[in-house]
Amino acid sequence: MRSTWWLLASLAVLPLLACDSSDAVGDSCGEGTCTDNLECRKEFPGGFCAQECEQEGVRGGCPEDTVCATQLGTLLCSPVCDSQDDCRDSYACNGISGTDIKACRIKI
Repeated sequence: MRSTWWLLASLAVLPLLACDSSDAVGDSCGEGTCTDNLECRKEFPGGFCAQECEQEGVRGGCPEDTVCATQLGTLLCSPVCDSQDDCRDSYACNGISGTDIKACRIKI
């Protein structure tokens, strides 16, 4: 009975160990996979795990450490950044008009 309990506990924890931050908002999704509530936008360089939002510069409605920003003409939650080092290749740390917040956006 004890070994059965350990087996069940191990099977419950195993999927959690397989998860990593590679499917957070703004992360690459070249293989087309993101968490359940995110969409892989393959038209973005390296793919972009995306969540739509409604008002640029607003953090509410977006996951932690992200902000609503325009990306290729669409409002998407985007990673907040302090410097270029916080962004992936092909993305730039740019300010959002009317705020003191910067977000990683596609380099144009």
